[in-house]
Amino acid sequence: MTEKTLRSDCKIFVNRTLNMNTIKMIGFDMDYTLATYNVPAFEAKAYEILTEKLIREYKYPEIIRTFVFDNDFIIRGLVIDTETGDFLKVNRYGFVRIASHGTKFYSFEDQKEKYGPNGIDLSDSRYYIVHTLFSQAEGCMYAQLVDYYDSKSEKVNYRQLFTEVRKCLNDAHQEEALKGDVVKNPSKYLIKDQRIVDALIKFKKFGKKLALITNSDYDYSRKVMEYCFDPFLKTPWQKLFDLVIVASNKPEYFTARNRYQKVDPETGLLSNFYGQIEWNGLYQGGNATILEKHLGLKPSEILYIGDHILGDVVTLKETIGWRTGLVVQELAEEVPILEKTQKLHQQIADKMAEKEALEDASLEMREQMWIKSGHHDSARKSFDEIKKQLIKLDEEIRDLIFATQDGFNKNWGEVMRAGNEISRFATLVERYACIYMAGIANLFYYSPFKYYRSKRRLLAHDPDLDY
Repeated sequence: MTEKTLRSDCKIFVNRTLNMNTIKMIGFDMDYTLATYNVPAFEAKAYEILTEKLIREYKYPEIIRTFVFDNDFIIRGLVIDTETGDFLKVNRYGFVRIASHGTKFYSFEDQKEKYGPNGIDLSDSRYYIVHTLFSQAEGCMYAQLVDYYDSKSEKVNYRQLFTEVRKCLNDAHQEEALKGDVVKNPSKYLIKDQRIVDALIKFKKFGKKLALITNSDYDYSRKVMEYCFDPFLKTPWQKLFDLVIVASNKPEYFTARNRYQKVDPETGLLSNFYGQIEWNGLYQGGNATILEKHLGLKPSEILYIGDHILGDVVTLKETIGWRTGLVVQELAEEVPILEKTQKLHQQIADKMAEKEALEDASLEMREQMWIKSGHHDSARKSFDEIKKQLIKLDEEIRDLIFATQDGFNKNWGEVMRAGNEISRFATLVERYACIYMAGIANLFYYSPFKYYRSKRRLLAHDPDLDY
């Protein structure tokens, strides 16, 4: 099977040339990377636990138990303005393209009045950016709480509201209830995929060292990996990896100098450790610098793949320079839609070219009328006729654009685009992820020695090319 014959959702996309011949070790995150979650089920459980914690720990009204989780409301890359309770989808320049207050979307006029032509400063601490699929529950709850307290016509401290929601969800991820339910009911929350296991087996067979580097603790990691991997292996999953590091505390793992501890693979008990990091070891914590030094690896010889654009990709690339891969699970649904609507996009491009030609003609008519002080009847007639054609074209283009959006998120559209521009999330992916894909299973279709080449990026002044 060649790359051209691959299904679009099975492909690996390249931002920066990557020669796998030079890669000696491939590191993987676990949650949403090696372990694929049933996102609606997991986030619905997180939402349920979050609701109870808000009532119990912060005395929120019990009526919030009647709120219903909407797994379509939050997408990756959204910006939450914690000062106003607004949710924003912004493009690469920080300009707002879609906005809501709570769950209520602004009209075009209201959005234009509030956000106008100016971009927002995303470095301001008031903005919280949704970097991961783990944020659906908290985002939905926060939006619904904004609606609820607005309806009471009371003064709302939106920032405090968000802080309390954020803390409760963070705590839920650290406590027993959420992960305990995953362990008790793995078939409800986890999706097995033999291609992931087979891909790793192939890479290991051809000399690549494999490392699991996860923020989850060993007990949870062991149970998740046993469910997802062991049915497809003749030996325990730990034997597949040349190195296992749990509770790594990313992104601090890439920036700090924390010490490693050894983990007993049978009991999970920790012991202090002062020696060399070695292949086939099982460790907790630590840092990337020691890993490189003790294992004799250069940053350019390590590829790390995760799902968190900030914790797994941006921080890593900016601080230590490992090669990077990102899992964008949403692409499994979005890329096939783009492929299916390719002809529609071509029709839009053709009609836009037709519109531009008509607009140029209308400008010539305006120039003639200007020179003749508006009394040139033939020019006026031609100008009016062109205006009618432009109105008709605009309606046709609008309908085509609506058709191309069918299947994407009903509120926010594509994850990787904001209107005609790429989204801010896509900007981070493009800048920091050497490669990206819908899932680790996609590696199964590529050689361990693959030379990944990025496409030529067209600039505004470049001639159009047909690839």
